Amino acid sequence: MSARALLDGLDFDAYERVVILSPHLDDAALSCGGLLHALQGVSTLVVTICSGNPPAPVAPDGSVSKVPARRGHVSPRIRRSEDIAAMHSIRAEFVHLSFPDSIYRRSAHTNKLIYRSARERWIAPHTDDAAYIEELYLLLRRICLDLGPILLVSPLGIGDHVDHQITARVALRLAAAGAGLLFYEDFPYVADPAMGRGDADGPQAAMARLQLAPAERFSVPVDVEGKLRLLRHYTSQVPVLFGDDERMRAAIVGHQYQGQPCEFYWRPAPARKRALQTAIQGKESMHVDN
Repeated sequence: MSARALLDGLDFDAYERVVILSPHLDDAALSCGGLLHALQGVSTLVVTICSGNPPAPVAPDGSVSKVPARRGHVSPRIRRSEDIAAMHSIRAEFVHLSFPDSIYRRSAHTNKLIYRSARERWIAPHTDDAAYIEELYLLLRRICLDLGPILLVSPLGIGDHVDHQITARVALRLAAAGAGLLFYEDFPYVADPAMGRGDADGPQAAMARLQLAPAERFSVPVDVEGKLRLLRHYTSQVPVLFGDDERMRAAIVGHQYQGQPCEFYWRPAPARKRALQTAIQGKESMHVDN
């Protein structure tokens, strides 16, 4: 699908604020760094969801145990400080919600970890996460929908990380409640087929998981040096995601449209239109079967 220039195609003056949902303390910068640079001067709020400290396990007798370290995870305190520096560098408003990362969340029924291994982060949300999802929706509804007309910018869920999937599903509920909605392509998962589930996931597959059809694709040119300066604030994450600075540069430069490094955003088809398309596809399928 061809892409239209986002900054020319949307009337940002029609919105009270642009709200970018960031599942973790780097996702908005990774996926929307170019847009954040372009929106300086526009009222923009980055809401990071999984910013909280890991909850301590509670024993049956009520005693609290020390939080066990999870391999490959950096202290949320360190990561919050990195994100604060990054957001200050581009003069973006931000808020850190205190929900823990998926790998630290515990079942309200058993107090056991919901996602017990790294592999389990790349699956559909668990039923034990239902209470968290509902609480997240109610909180974001209060933050987002009482501000006046907003443009909500959500991850699409490329790579299938459970926290990204949950954010996308909640964003759809917020759109149904009145928010304007765009999805962003989850970077670097969209640029590296080995990341995430490792199965070369893409925007079309991510939309299909949400039972959506794409209506329009937008592009935002990326100032490579500006985005690099922004991402270098996340010193704990760059080696994990890219290895080194040059590989990070190559990933940003390699994601192009018409010969220029770009970020990509998607507008889903309206719900009524999606329902009609589904009905038509169903009739076509029945016709073929008969």
